[in-house]
Amino acid sequence: MGRITVDMHKAIQVEAERFLMQHGFNAPPLSPAEAWAARNLEVTQYSLDDLLVEVNLSPDDHKKIPAMLDQNAMAVTFREGLPEQQRNWGSLHEVGHEFLPWQRELLYHCPLIWMHPRIQKEFEAEADIFAAEAFFFGAKFNENLKEGDRNLQAAIDLADNVYMTSKHATIRHYVEVSDFPCCLIIWQPNTTNMDLFRTKPLAIRYYVKSSSFVGHIAPGQIADPDGAVTKIFNEPSMDGVVEHDLTIISNSGQFSVASAQSFSNSYSVFTLIGQPIPQSQ
Repeated sequence: MGRITVDMHKAIQVEAERFLMQHGFNAPPLSPAEAWAARNLEVTQYSLDDLLVEVNLSPDDHKKIPAMLDQNAMAVTFREGLPEQQRNWGSLHEVGHEFLPWQRELLYHCPLIWMHPRIQKEFEAEADIFAAEAFFFGAKFNENLKEGDRNLQAAIDLADNVYMTSKHATIRHYVEVSDFPCCLIIWQPNTTNMDLFRTKPLAIRYYVKSSSFVGHIAPGQIADPDGAVTKIFNEPSMDGVVEHDLTIISNSGQFSVASAQSFSNSYSVFTLIGQPIPQSQ
């Protein structure tokens, strides 16, 4: 995904807030269907694979494209079988392509899939930011944060009771806009080491950190088979958010311990940590 500067992110937030104000969306949750109607967008019944057949992309790259906007026809073609939450996110993503003025102007003359790969990545990243800022009502998201505790459960409550968005997207946004140091770690089963443990081992898939979080986490770390992260994933009785300590390794090999909160949605574990404290060896 393209790298977006702080200034560009702010510009996209302003555009998302302009979109919400222009079309009378005053409070969450935001309905993707109403957002589409506001922009006079329509869904086609075409096959996305058929539309992409003449594009010079590998089969793997084809599969990564969930939808395609025809700016001139004001129509979007979705890939068949998308889960509801992914389709909802894709809907606001495509609205971003249509609404952001610098994208709209260029897309009138050249479809995104024909553009230089660098521009494609930038436009896709910008549209994802627009979707997040629209779904979470721009700067108002922080106002909702101030009304409750700053923790993982607060982010889950916002997803379930305020924004009606996926926990994954909400927690990620919670971290990205946080004004205090925190980091979201996503763990998923590590299939290459399944035979080493009686229970399913987990590895760090990726992480997202706030702007004030210091340091980097070494990729591919395997969760302690007897630790909280593994137990949360493998034991159904450990439901809800669990508080625990987490030992992590930096890219330089430094061990640190962080206060953590974790929960599992059955196929991933989401761990929110504060700034780790380095440990002497």
